[in-house]
Amino acid sequence: MQQTNIDDIDLRIIKLLARDSRSPYKDIASTVGISLNTTKDRINRMVSNGAIERLAVRINPVIFGYEKECILTLMDIDKTIKEQEILNMVSLVGDVIVYVKHLKGTAGFVLYVRAGAEEKMSTLADLLKPSTLETIFVSYRPISIKVHSSDFKIIKSLLSNPRMLIDRIAKEVLLSSKTVVINHMYIKPKSKK
Repeated sequence: MQQTNIDDIDLRIIKLLARDSRSPYKDIASTVGISLNTTKDRINRMVSNGAIERLAVRINPVIFGYEKECILTLMDIDKTIKEQEILNMVSLVGDVIVYVKHLKGTAGFVLYVRAGAEEKMSTLADLLKPSTLETIFVSYRPISIKVHSSDFKIIKSLLSNPRMLIDRIAKEVLLSSKTVVINHMYIKPKSKK
């Protein structure tokens, strides 16, 4: 395995990309204080040597009909219950996006849930007995735009490669570059300066 050397400039670039993976190269270059070409070269180098494995696009789950996020902790898990059975039961409440198995019979989950999920918790707790269940629900901020099928196509492209150029997205989703830019303005939140 090849050793990867990361310096302070790389770390600053990574921090900016972690905050917004769609940050334009010129904004990153300006913030970090290096040239545009050096910024591109550093990002490409970090991707090719595995220092950056995947850049993420954060999508508001509301556009898919989810109302809340549920953070669920399961403690004192009965060792006779199989892991897949637990996942299947938890999935009855919502869509599991994170599952972490801890030591000593504890597990954590993050779920996207729709309306009425809170009412299902007592049933889930009964199904998982003698385990103890703790939950925290976080409501999502509603969105005020109507999402069209072209928006979903753009989102799908961005999920495959968050740094994909507008022209490439347009070609992939069979839309004009201008349409992609207009739709992208609604998908990407404005950065706070």
